[in-house]
Amino acid sequence: MRGAARRWFGAEPAVNLALSPDGRAVSWQSEQEPGLFVWRREHGVRRLPLGRVRIADHAWWPGGGALLAVVAGQTDRVIVYDEASGRTTDVTPEAADRIHVVDRDQPRLRSLLLSGADADGRPAWHILSSPRGPARRVPGAGTAGRLFSDAGDRPCAATARAGDGSLVVYAAEADTWCEVWRSRPPGSLVTHPVDVTADGQGLYLSGPCRGGFLGVRLLDLRTGKVRTVLEDGEHDLDVVLHPVTRVPQLALVSGARQGHRALDPELAADLAELTARHPGELELVGLTRDNATWLVQLDSGHLLWERGTGTAHPFTPERPKPGLAARITRAASRRVIAPTATVAVPARDGLVLDGYLVTPVGLAPPYPTVLLVHGGPWSRDSYGLSPQAQWLAELGYASLRVNFRGSEGYGTRFLDLGRADWGGRMHDDLEDTLRWAVAQGHTHPDRVAIMGQSYGGYAALMAATARPKAFALAVAVCAPTDLVAFLRHVKQSSHHERAHFLYRVGDPEGDADRLRARSPLTHAAGCHTPVLLVHGRDDPLVPWTHSTAMAAALAEHRHPHHCLVLSGEGHGITRPANRIRLARVVGRQLAFHLAERRT
Repeated sequence: MRGAARRWFGAEPAVNLALSPDGRAVSWQSEQEPGLFVWRREHGVRRLPLGRVRIADHAWWPGGGALLAVVAGQTDRVIVYDEASGRTTDVTPEAADRIHVVDRDQPRLRSLLLSGADADGRPAWHILSSPRGPARRVPGAGTAGRLFSDAGDRPCAATARAGDGSLVVYAAEADTWCEVWRSRPPGSLVTHPVDVTADGQGLYLSGPCRGGFLGVRLLDLRTGKVRTVLEDGEHDLDVVLHPVTRVPQLALVSGARQGHRALDPELAADLAELTARHPGELELVGLTRDNATWLVQLDSGHLLWERGTGTAHPFTPERPKPGLAARITRAASRRVIAPTATVAVPARDGLVLDGYLVTPVGLAPPYPTVLLVHGGPWSRDSYGLSPQAQWLAELGYASLRVNFRGSEGYGTRFLDLGRADWGGRMHDDLEDTLRWAVAQGHTHPDRVAIMGQSYGGYAALMAATARPKAFALAVAVCAPTDLVAFLRHVKQSSHHERAHFLYRVGDPEGDADRLRARSPLTHAAGCHTPVLLVHGRDDPLVPWTHSTAMAAALAEHRHPHHCLVLSGEGHGITRPANRIRLARVVGRQLAFHLAERRT
């Protein structure tokens, strides 16, 4: 179990991958070791001589030959490393902190756009037009949530979320920004900007179209008029734009498995060959400005794809020297991938739900099983590799993930089925999934656990308290336990999804009775299932006191539970050491509560 936890939750050898402008190199940051690393086809891997510093973000200079790195510290520093001379230049914008590169995967012409915060904590945007600096502040864009530049790198559009959840779009006019369009809830809650057109006169938006399914619309920044450019009325669609022309070239089609649809005829053959060679789900991580080379992420790793020749260069990050990090990387390479099957689960009211079943290799059903509940709940599970599911399979457990009503990816009508329904029909879907798995012979009915983070943790606690007993263990990570207190906290915050929570979950005053009845804390006295509570002490969305209050209530009624609060963690457990620690704690709980009982 110890080795499995490290293999699946240990430090990642490569995060934030970026493709060089010439398509011949890939850079990345590592959780295993400080620094910035570069792989070239001809020379392999090397670490740039920047010292053993923690890199918060990085990007290639648009013309090549240099890399920009954001060095994390008490205050961020921005340095540019010149590959030819080996010199570094400090180009940190004045009085800026929490700096990140904007749209690192979108090739720019001659400059980089940086986001950050000024001394007062307000958003600040800077353009770096030379690798030797200095950075120039973008005037008047301090309230923007996102900033967009045309094909010539000129900022031309900005978006922001108003307090009521409206999406506001601004267009640049000289050194000022003028509002040109506003979308109000509920439509605004599922509408998101994609990018601007090459001439900077239009902004692509992902939003509701025919049948309530998401498509792509184009907003004219001069007139404020919107027209639909991509939809099919049956699936949620997203889009990949050509890096220079900014014309839609690939549609991302949502469903049980995400697919790609070529919109540019020249890409049809390339896409067909790529997907034929790699039939699993793939993601386009980066592309060169000439669109000739793509950096593609697969379940098994990454590859560089040369479209013109159809040549693939598999790319797996390797450590440049032996040591602990190298041993971890070698251990990760010994992972055995358990099979993932897509399943269709019938809900009690006739709705059909997409799900994913991962089963352990070499064992026969029925399996001890863990129902993994995604967070949000307006996110979704997907077919792609799930480290959590694979870890469970290595320990001998099957896992089930299901896109219950209220999940995204199936249109706004499916999403709205979860409105004001926490602990209701959304939870019926989870119980129906378990019944289906037992009926199909996949799952042993007495050896099942439920586990999740955020909303998923909330669902686990509702299963342990307010719902009929169906599980032998409930694991809740960063879970809200008192919905009235949670929504009061959200209402007073500036969280980017504040309006989403108030619209889709409820108002803490007007809906207090319903919310209280749907709170796990209300039903703590009736808890019938052992509970593991886990929380980050610095969680800005769900204060950690939700878990400790639940633990105190369970202790008062002498119900079996364990509570673990981790320092340095926010809304989710992200540090490798804590990920491993949590996996080992959960593994021990599963081994005890899901053990086969002899009678």
